[in-house]
Amino acid sequence: MIALGSCTMKLNAVAEMIPVTWREFSEPHPFAPVEQMEGYRTLFTDLKNWLRSVTGFSGVSLQPNAGAQGEFAGLMVIKKYHEQNGDTNRNVCLIPSSAYSKPCLPAPSTLRYRQGL
Repeated sequence: MIALGSCTMKLNAVAEMIPVTWREFSEPHPFAPVEQMEGYRTLFTDLKNWLRSVTGFSGVSLQPNAGAQGEFAGLMVIKKYHEQNGDTNRNVCLIPSSAYSKPCLPAPSTLRYRQGL
């Protein structure tokens, strides 16, 4: 459920991570009948609606959920926000020196980066 080595694993308290380890929650059978998945659909729909309400976005995705994929998705959202607001010159991603040894995320997003701040 969470990418191995992800910062998500390092930054969340153990108590927050325990529910994702519960077999009943984290391992629904892949062939479970649709009518038995209603609780999951409700949970995910509620979470998406709450996130939409808090962020003001017209829609959200629960994937990718962690790691470099999640960070890349976040950069794409930020980039698109600035483009839609005419801020095309806002194209620098600041990366603290404590974050990465190699600045790999901004490259595919066409953002420039400044590391070591």
